[in-house]
Amino acid sequence: MHLQELELAEFRSYRRLVLALSPAGLRLSGDNGSGKSTLLEAIAMLATTRSPRSVAERDVINWASGEDLAVPPFARVRGVVVGDDAQIEIEIALQVDPHRPSVVRKQIRVGGRPVRAMDAVGRLKAVLFSPEDVGLLAGSPAGRRRYLDLTISPLDGAYLRALSRYGRILTQRNSLLRGFARSHVAVSAPSVGAQLAFWDEELIAVGAAIVTRRERTIRRLAELARQRYGWLTGNAGLDLGYRSSVPLDALIDPSGTRLDDAQALVAREFGERVAAARADELRRGVSLIGPHRDDFGFALDGVDLGVYGSRGQQRLAVVALKLAETALMIETAGEPPVLLLDDVLSELDVAHRGLVLKTAASVGAQVIVTATERSMLRRPDLDALPEAHVGTGDVLSIASEEN
Repeated sequence: MHLQELELAEFRSYRRLVLALSPAGLRLSGDNGSGKSTLLEAIAMLATTRSPRSVAERDVINWASGEDLAVPPFARVRGVVVGDDAQIEIEIALQVDPHRPSVVRKQIRVGGRPVRAMDAVGRLKAVLFSPEDVGLLAGSPAGRRRYLDLTISPLDGAYLRALSRYGRILTQRNSLLRGFARSHVAVSAPSVGAQLAFWDEELIAVGAAIVTRRERTIRRLAELARQRYGWLTGNAGLDLGYRSSVPLDALIDPSGTRLDDAQALVAREFGERVAAARADELRRGVSLIGPHRDDFGFALDGVDLGVYGSRGQQRLAVVALKLAETALMIETAGEPPVLLLDDVLSELDVAHRGLVLKTAASVGAQVIVTATERSMLRRPDLDALPEAHVGTGDVLSIASEEN
């Protein structure tokens, strides 16, 4: 799989850009703030329908867009994706609602036809490393949950549908709990069981599916990341661990073998934990058990990397994770994703830069890699990639350069 063409209109600082891409990828240099990261953000957005850099979609729309046409601000990103046996066009259009400026309307098209976001996710598979990803280790649990969801969703449509349903269930259940909390309803009141029974059942069934898929994904990512961290550092002591509000000990029998009927076991533990938390949930007016409260962590030789790891260790751990994610996509989808390496070489010494690039080049993916200095990208492992430079100015341009 590779991206053949990228077109941007009014996307952040790009007023208009059409870029043809080699199946091998691209080496992209330019000053900080010149628009390198924006290009990779747009590609990642085609893969997931969401910006990896901003939760608010208004942020990706150029603030001056629409002025010359007397229309509300808008942005558009389009990509032509070539797979093993097909070529497809993906387009995402955003426009500010003229009557409600805080609302952004989104339309997604695949092959020229409007589709739901969940039907577009995964048509282009991409893995993005950006400097901000180092924050995965010491950042908020919400950021790590978002990373997991964006990693699993392109590979598993059932997971994406479960996430969507779980969000609706959680909203309804929390609304009920807030009402009970405001009214100081006792846990023994008949109305509590009668009104929560359905939502409890739904929360447990859908939540168990999400927790099980996340745990299995983290377990496989841990194996792959440990190996790749070993390649980069010589230390195979990296580990990832899923931290769930639902006890997962039941997934392992006394001999250490993981049990097959994992989702049913998780649902049983989930139900017991929800029942035990009933009084506290009624008092606080919020759901306390479920994947919306879960997290995962990084450890090196048993030590929490998010708390005690050096900046270099954390950066290499995230690089290893992204390379593991790439390998997971190849295992699951049968073809490599587009590998987006945004400023991956900064803060690394020369030896580690070489190892990272050699490992990235070995997966057979289209690689788009950026750096502030051209010299960083002029390495043997990247010789197959055309070189380009991002210029600065009112309208940013990309000018191809000879190697």
